Amino acid sequence: MDEPLLCFIYLNGGSGFAVRSRTVYEPLAELFGLTQADQKRSRPDGHAGVHWHNRVQWERQRLINKGLLDGSTRGVWRLSPAGIDRASLVLGIC
Repeated sequence: MDEPLLCFIYLNGGSGFAVRSRTVYEPLAELFGLTQADQKRSRPDGHAGVHWHNRVQWERQRLINKGLLDGSTRGVWRLSPAGIDRASLVLGIC
């Protein structure tokens, strides 16, 4: 899921390569063919929240750990310079 998330931010984040977190979940779910029921399913571990959102949030954290996302601003998912490079490579833009 890392490449689809990077590319979504690259293509939808404007010149700052940043999106609001709330704008990410539904388009990615559509990309992966998830139904509305899939998107609303509760977390299987019994914790509060939606399983899909939790999966996407963990992927965001993995991308931060890899240095591909800048995690410094709450609610904003911004590509780092390395993330911009990676997304442009995946998209064949470079």
